[in-house]
Amino acid sequence: MSFIHKEDPDQKGTGIASVLHNLHAALWEFDLRTKQLRCSAGFYIALGLESQFVDLSYAYFISHIVYHEDVSVVTTETYNCLLGKSKTLEIRLFTANGYQWFQSTFTRDQDTTITGTIVNIHQYKISEYQLTASNRQYAAVNKITKAGSWEIDARSRVLTLSKEAAEILELPLLPAADIDSLIRTVIPEHRPIMERTLNDCINIGKPCNVELQVRTGSKNTFWVKVSSFTTVDEYGKVQLVRGIIQNIDQVKRRETELLASFEFADHQNKRLQNFAYMVSHNLRSHANNLQYLVRLYQESEEPDEQKEIFKHIFAISNSLNTTIEHLNQIVKIESDIKQERQRTDIESLLKNVLNALDSNIQSADAQVHYDFTACPSIMYIPAYLESIFHNLLTNSLKYRDPERKVVISCYSKEENGNVYLIFEDNGTGIDLERYGKKLFGMYQTFHKNTDSKGIGLFLTRNQIEAMGGSIEVESTLNEGTKFTIRLGTTMQLTNGVQ
Repeated sequence: MSFIHKEDPDQKGTGIASVLHNLHAALWEFDLRTKQLRCSAGFYIALGLESQFVDLSYAYFISHIVYHEDVSVVTTETYNCLLGKSKTLEIRLFTANGYQWFQSTFTRDQDTTITGTIVNIHQYKISEYQLTASNRQYAAVNKITKAGSWEIDARSRVLTLSKEAAEILELPLLPAADIDSLIRTVIPEHRPIMERTLNDCINIGKPCNVELQVRTGSKNTFWVKVSSFTTVDEYGKVQLVRGIIQNIDQVKRRETELLASFEFADHQNKRLQNFAYMVSHNLRSHANNLQYLVRLYQESEEPDEQKEIFKHIFAISNSLNTTIEHLNQIVKIESDIKQERQRTDIESLLKNVLNALDSNIQSADAQVHYDFTACPSIMYIPAYLESIFHNLLTNSLKYRDPERKVVISCYSKEENGNVYLIFEDNGTGIDLERYGKKLFGMYQTFHKNTDSKGIGLFLTRNQIEAMGGSIEVESTLNEGTKFTIRLGTTMQLTNGVQ
């Protein structure tokens, strides 16, 4: 095969030759009988070669013009064309500016001729590669950030999800879907926010940036961040809503853990401050009294008077021991908190406490009802829960109303991601308006009961707060009292997640 360049001087700069030149294109014709290839002038121009200085023999063309990886493609398509198959190829040819991409057609024109064109498509291919690279980079960024894109046609309200977005939400990748399919993935509590957000985007073009929880078809629940922007037409009407959906579950969990740590540290600081105050106040009070009585004892010369003073010193000494014992219990809470939580059956633990207080319950002729089906077991420190039950039951029995049958109820419930323990009685009640702020203080008593020491509720609150919970009280005089104890989050208490 040999290449012969035949120029038509009459066509230079005019007609089809001019058009081909401007398009960086050329025509070629291959004669199967003579094995000759005729090319238009544009062939050399497209390659940036001087025709008079280049011998375009078959060997030269294959060895120096066609890129080595494309040689087999060119020869194969030439053969296929002989079988009557037309084809368009993208091949690389050597030019004055290095290898560039060309599009070439192969068509069997007559029994003995194959014709075709070549067009320089190098800039197009470069742009295509750049776009592909950009898409790869975009996909890589999406993968790293766990993000995907979505788009809503404001007129048809048709939703389109990217592959990444569909994977995040565990939805099938469809060409189009309805907005409800996106809203349905959001947990019921957050759906009104999602609906309002999308409606604002579509109707008034308001951009969004919200954090929501979604629940996938596989029952996986996690946090996502949904952001959007809109495009409008010349009349200011929203045409498209485009956005990003990103899995931020790990970030939210860390944020929640961090807030919990801050809250725990804050509780710890407050407890330490209270403890320091109690130590300072209570021990100083005992020390001052002892100092005063010892001085009186030393100054007194009457045996009977000294004997009476010594009785007071003995009483204060006993009181001091009791105070130190109570302070030790508080310190024990701080050290016990380091124990690991254990799976604790609430009903079994309450029955143990009921058995321990059986004589008190029988004496008060009290009825104790309980129901823990809403949350039968939790991850907790058993000794703390036992102490909480013991103190609350003891309180209800102490402050019962003698005019009516004693009824005590205790039950668990789950609400808004938290586990609660409700404890209520029909006792004498507490005047919260008068004593509410002092209720959980140390040595605070509000009834004329000689057995009251004012330490039970104080210890109960400290144990609950040490575990990251809280306690609230509702009470009406002569009707009863209700304690609502938030033991902690459902995830923490049922799964043992710290």
